[in-house]
Amino acid sequence: MGHKFEILKDETKTKELRYISFMGNYQRYDFALMQYEEDPNKTVVIHLQKNRFIVVGKEDLNNDNRDVEHILHETAMEADEVRAFLKEIL
Repeated sequence: MGHKFEILKDETKTKELRYISFMGNYQRYDFALMQYEEDPNKTVVIHLQKNRFIVVGKEDLNNDNRDVEHILHETAMEADEVRAFLKEIL
């Protein structure tokens, strides 16, 4: 009962990964960050507690952009806190 799959891409790379945790006003946040290969101005931010990720650049973190709320499943107040933190470290 073997399955045959056509593998389109299979490569292993070594990446630099930054783990960072902080305590906000509403909760603790644990993130893993790595540079996004496709666009050097963007970073992959992995929300370790919620197993969700977002690809974001510093210019994407304005308050009109609601991706943080939607993708990371945060409330508006929590997302504002995450955006402010990411603006400082990116």
